[in-house]
Amino acid sequence: MAVRIDEAGLRRLFPKIDRIKDAALRRGVAAIWLEVAAECAWERFEDVPKNLEAERHRRLTDHIRGVTRMALALAEVAKAEHGTAYDRDHLIAMCLLHDVSKPLECEPDPEGRPSGGPMPPARKSEMGRLIQHAVYATHKCFVHGLPLAVAHAVNTHTHQSAHRSLTVEAAYLFYADYADSDSALIPAGGRGFLARWELGR
Repeated sequence: MAVRIDEAGLRRLFPKIDRIKDAALRRGVAAIWLEVAAECAWERFEDVPKNLEAERHRRLTDHIRGVTRMALALAEVAKAEHGTAYDRDHLIAMCLLHDVSKPLECEPDPEGRPSGGPMPPARKSEMGRLIQHAVYATHKCFVHGLPLAVAHAVNTHTHQSAHRSLTVEAAYLFYADYADSDSALIPAGGRGFLARWELGR
C-alpha cells in the first residue's frame, strides 16, 4: 500500500510549500513527502493520526498545517515587536517536515479500537516501535541536502530528542508544535503538554 499523490496534490494538502521561495528547498520538501508517500502503509495522508494517544482522533495533516501557521505567526509578531529576524524559508520547511516520519511510525490497524473521531484505528509500526521519533525525518533532510538548520530543528522539535533547539526558527517550531496540540487537548478535557512540562531544567 502507498499514498497515491503527486506534487500538485501535495501542494493542495500543504499550500505553504508554495511559500518557500528557494526552489531547491521547495523541491526538497516535496520530494521527502513524496518518498514517504511511497514508503508508508497508508492510502491517504489524511488518514494518518497525529499520534496514537490522546490525539489519535486528529489528522496529522491538520496538525502540520496548524503548526506551520502558528510558527509563522510567532515569527512575525517577534519581528514586528522586537525586530527579531528569521529565515522564513527555513521556518516553513522545518514546520512542514517536523512530523514527516509519522506516516511510517504508525500503520492502519483494522482490528484496533476506534479513534473517537474521523481517523481510522492505527497502531505503531516496527519503525515506530524501534526508532526514536524524528530520526527518520532528520535522515531525509540530510539525504536531500536540506540546510543543516532545517535538519537541526526537525531533530530537536520533540522532547524525545537528546538535544534542544538552538535557533530562533527552531524555537518557533517547538512552541507551535506543543501549542497546536494543547489547543485540541485542553478544550476536550485532556492533559495538555504545558501540564507535563518539567520545571527547573
